[in-house]
Amino acid sequence: MQTKQLLIFTRTPLHVGAGSSVGAIDQPVQRERHTGHPIIPGSSIKGVFRDAATQSALDETSIDDTFGPEDSTTKQSAKITRAGNISFTEARVLAFPVRSAKGAFAYVTCPFLMNHFKRLSGKSDLPDIPEIDDQSCLASSGVTFTDKKSVVLEEYRFSHQGPVPNAWTDVFHELITDPVWQTVKQRLVVLADGDFSHFVKSTTEISNHNRIDAQTGTVEDGALFNLECVPAETLFMASIHLIGRKETEIKPKDQPSSRIYTTDSEKIITDLIKNTPLLQFGGSSTTGRGFCSISLA
Repeated sequence: MQTKQLLIFTRTPLHVGAGSSVGAIDQPVQRERHTGHPIIPGSSIKGVFRDAATQSALDETSIDDTFGPEDSTTKQSAKITRAGNISFTEARVLAFPVRSAKGAFAYVTCPFLMNHFKRLSGKSDLPDIPEIDDQSCLASSGVTFTDKKSVVLEEYRFSHQGPVPNAWTDVFHELITDPVWQTVKQRLVVLADGDFSHFVKSTTEISNHNRIDAQTGTVEDGALFNLECVPAETLFMASIHLIGRKETEIKPKDQPSSRIYTTDSEKIITDLIKNTPLLQFGGSSTTGRGFCSISLA
């Protein structure tokens, strides 16, 4: 089984919803249970890629071999239910944009996510990140007040413990070619895990929405709600596992025999990303949300 790393860079705010909530936010985004970090579920990523494959020139057999056939519970369908030749993990945040008093905004990350990146990417030669105290950080020059040795993010001041190691800024810079991301060497800030969690939980975008009654021209009763979005310029990373299933003959009861064919899933995914480098994830697509650049690390 081969594994590739998928990078998703939001160009517009992203809303992958967790349903309605009784809390302060009516429609929150999906988050990890143990960290509270925003995620894009693997099922959402798979659905977007399958739709992109359907819109391309791929034949139905290749799509079914790669992603698995559509629901075959109906009697009219002769397809056999089986797993596809590729699997997607959830996409986790790798870098998150936060307002900065210097340089407009910074990309913040934390040792937990950097170690997660090392584990998935196999770049074990990257230097270890030193322990970072609360209200302290490692930061690039573009967001650091050098005279006071501090970084100001939102309304918080962080003591500057030193620069981000060059090996890390070089790796981050090379991840994607988006021109906005290319400023990451000057904007990267490494926070303590707890400080990072605070920002991804409290500095997402909240927008108010309503529905107007066509006859009265006023807001309909109960139609006012707020929507949470992950901001533009957020970088997510997910793993794509190429399973490489072997050709197998299946003879289910009362159904015609069929074969699972080995498909070049790696080529299919690579071509999809090359031909459609901009995909839309999550909801509210008609209001411009969820458009993301995608690439393979």
